[in-house]
Amino acid sequence: MTKLFDYEIIYTHLINLIENELNEHEKIPSENSLCELFNVTRATVRQGINKAKSEGLIYSKKGSGNFVSPKKIVYSITPNTTFTKEILKIGKKPKLKFIGSKIIEADEFIAEKLEINIGDKVLYVKNLRLVDDIPFLFAKYFINLKLIENAEKRIKNTDSISKLYEQSGLSPIRDSSEIDIIPSTIKSKSIFQVQHDFPIIKIATKTTDINTKEVIDYCFSNFRSDMAKIVVDYKGEK
Repeated sequence: MTKLFDYEIIYTHLINLIENELNEHEKIPSENSLCELFNVTRATVRQGINKAKSEGLIYSKKGSGNFVSPKKIVYSITPNTTFTKEILKIGKKPKLKFIGSKIIEADEFIAEKLEINIGDKVLYVKNLRLVDDIPFLFAKYFINLKLIENAEKRIKNTDSISKLYEQSGLSPIRDSSEIDIIPSTIKSKSIFQVQHDFPIIKIATKTTDINTKEVIDYCFSNFRSDMAKIVVDYKGEK
């Protein structure tokens, strides 16, 4: 039988606690208590904890300790996906936090994606989506201002981007999605309020109006890979 390293004993102990005793978002034992329990160094305990973090089993809150991660949220990408509907259907509470917006001129890339002219006015929006008050998704939108009246003012008060579009007489539908995996950065860890590294699931989507076929927005959505399991289903009804 292969002997476990000390950090693997810590890791295995944490797994047993998570599976049999602790609930989601419940705090795991402190580093000091684990050191005393297994008579190992703090460095060894941290190595075991970091292994569990790298697998998305626990997360950190600065100054508070380490907590049990919630089970991954299965998030379906379909032509009609909306964040609010996806989260409500699994019995959790969705929330949109507006971060900021500004009007910019479309460069060549954005003009191509929105099918407008270079230099046309575009509303650049950043927001954070939370699930049960836990940061889950950071999004950056490039919105075609020609289609949304008074968009800069209205965007600050909406709790649903899709609802805003519908209130503007549009019928939004996701036209395409591109998925990539990127590393976390100091900035992304700050946004998601975590200390550990995990890959980011980056999804670029284009939303169009089903009636006029005009492009409403182009959006980059960054999901926490430790919380999200993405399922793509473009066979769904359009």
